[in-house]
Amino acid sequence: MEAEPLIESSFRRLLASLDAEREQLRGAWQRLSEERDLTTEHLEKLRQETEEWCYREKLKIDNEWQRLNKLSEEMTKMWPSTVEILEINCSGEAFTIPRETMCGIEGSVLSEMFSDEFIHEIPRDEEGRFFLDFNPQCFSMVVEYLRNRRLNLDAPLPVVPQVQKRNMELLAEAWKLWPFLKANRLNPLHGTSLHISSQADGPKELHIIRATHPGWQVLGAEQPLPVSTCSYFEVKVLHNPDTRGGLALGVCGHLPSGTETHSIRLQQCVLYNSNNGLLGDSIGEHDVQGGLKLSDGESLGVCHEVILGVLQWYHNGRFIGSSSFKERWTSVFPVFGLYVPGQSIAIDFQASQPKMSRS
Repeated sequence: MEAEPLIESSFRRLLASLDAEREQLRGAWQRLSEERDLTTEHLEKLRQETEEWCYREKLKIDNEWQRLNKLSEEMTKMWPSTVEILEINCSGEAFTIPRETMCGIEGSVLSEMFSDEFIHEIPRDEEGRFFLDFNPQCFSMVVEYLRNRRLNLDAPLPVVPQVQKRNMELLAEAWKLWPFLKANRLNPLHGTSLHISSQADGPKELHIIRATHPGWQVLGAEQPLPVSTCSYFEVKVLHNPDTRGGLALGVCGHLPSGTETHSIRLQQCVLYNSNNGLLGDSIGEHDVQGGLKLSDGESLGVCHEVILGVLQWYHNGRFIGSSSFKERWTSVFPVFGLYVPGQSIAIDFQASQPKMSRS
């Protein structure tokens, strides 16, 4: 009987030890469950990140594959499996160039001349070479550029000697060689209080003029309009607080400078004055609609039609008449005059000419 308390005590200690060990196992199991959940969550996150990374890399590979396919197509055009060599006699100087290279500027007259449709119309000399009656020095620079462009689409233009610059400009205009044509802009050295800036409009650039002081302030474009092909520019009125005649635009036979920049009574000019109509000392016959106020949001476009020797005028895309010149000009500069502070206009030298309709 004396041993019973000892047995009971030992049994209780054993039970307590088992309970403690059970609690330890339960705690260990709980920790394992938590770690398992964390590991599962981490693995799921890694899986998602891996899938996203694989998707991004696949897009990169697809884009690169498309780029290589496009490059391959371009290279095939520049380096076809069979090369047709053109032999050209340009005013006594001989040139040889692949036909694909000669047609490298899309939309150019050269590309059209040597196309399947028109190549048979090009005259030939006694040796059977294509005969071109052009300035051979300028043509040589065009050929040089086309050859370089075959290797690099961003090839720089050749340096044009000063004595050939005017000839090169005329040739580029006539042949529509757009890499050689300078994009027009406002004259940065205008000497007026007008504020000029530019802003992108898709692939084009708009040139903004804002008046800051009262009184006439006149400035012109940096480059004259082409003299071998017709050209068009358009002005949109951004803000005109006074439509009674304080806005003028048109063309001038020279770039205004000095005291001329403070008056619209310029020598050798044709301007449209808001709320009035055409004015200038070089206006011949005309049937241009007068009295347009040129309010906010309205536009006025001018087309210089070289062959006819006239200006065609458009208001909000609608043809409003044409005007002739009293005399022939050697240069035609777009000009713009603002009178009222706060006036602002946007000029687009690359605008598309509207269809000629008075409706």
